[in-house]
Amino acid sequence: MEELLANVGYTPKGLSAGETVTGTVVEITPKTLVLDIGAKSEGLVIEREFEAARAYIKTLKAGDKVEAIVTTPEAEGGYTLLSLRETGEEFIWKTLEDKQKEGEELEAKVENATRGGLTVTIMGVEGFVPSSHLGGDLSQNPIGAVGKNVTVRVIEIDREKKRVVASEKAVSEREFLQKQAEALGKIKNGEKFVGRVAKIANFGIFVEVVKDEIPVEGLVHLSEIAWGRSAEPTELYVEGDEVEVVVIGKENNKLALSIKQLQEDPWAEAILKYEKDSQVTGKVTKVGDFGVFVELEPGVEGLIRTEKIPPERKFAEGEEVKVIIDEIDEKNKKLSLSPVLTSVPVGYR
Repeated sequence: MEELLANVGYTPKGLSAGETVTGTVVEITPKTLVLDIGAKSEGLVIEREFEAARAYIKTLKAGDKVEAIVTTPEAEGGYTLLSLRETGEEFIWKTLEDKQKEGEELEAKVENATRGGLTVTIMGVEGFVPSSHLGGDLSQNPIGAVGKNVTVRVIEIDREKKRVVASEKAVSEREFLQKQAEALGKIKNGEKFVGRVAKIANFGIFVEVVKDEIPVEGLVHLSEIAWGRSAEPTELYVEGDEVEVVVIGKENNKLALSIKQLQEDPWAEAILKYEKDSQVTGKVTKVGDFGVFVELEPGVEGLIRTEKIPPERKFAEGEEVKVIIDEIDEKNKKLSLSPVLTSVPVGYR
């Protein structure tokens, strides 16, 4: 046989593990991909390697050219065993990216349900559907979906971390979300609403307002709750509370809202009330590495810088202190303060 092959100018390839080869699809069965790789025998993609590249293999047909990696140069029966993992992974990630870009839907198998959402498998890649992206009945009973397939849209991809985040809500509630997007587009900065507290976080409160009979959610950040330093949101509100808010912006299809901007800015009066070099009384709100913050009244706060504090003087949050106003920065709404000394500092001459 070797003499016959030599007479027709054909020299079988000597293959080694890890080598990349180009093959032509000869046959595809439910568990095997057969490739002509120009060697003494055909190359096979079987068992785990077949499963790992199943999504890619489904797109192939006889005659297609593919790149594969040799795992076993000569297995039982003389066949060469191959892997399509790299080619298959590239195909999968490219497909996921294209689906995300086009907003197309994909099937995901639900593997597990947690407090944060569902862990799923999408085209063989591990993914996650956050609770906030579960719609309708699924949001009420996520554990009931374990082992089943759900239709999703990919909303985030990170190849480096091999991370895929998807939304089931974008599919099951697409019509409502479209109406919500239209309602959001009609809302203008400065528009006022009476809304309902939907969720409370340590960084602020989520408020649901209604526009054209469609509920839209927005965030009142902690810094927009009150002019002064406010307590934790959980101490101020409970879910279901009614609050008056004003729109101050939009970000990531959500409204940025404010409560404090519906109230008069205390700085307007503070500029008239306080004078440079005057002595006033305030309360320590925070002690930091670079100084002490002192609140003169809600929404009016100043800073005693570290270099102005005698080494032996210690401050505590909540302490009432007397200070002198050194500077008033009207533009940035800041006060520069000094402590009123009640004794001569050590080393003072």
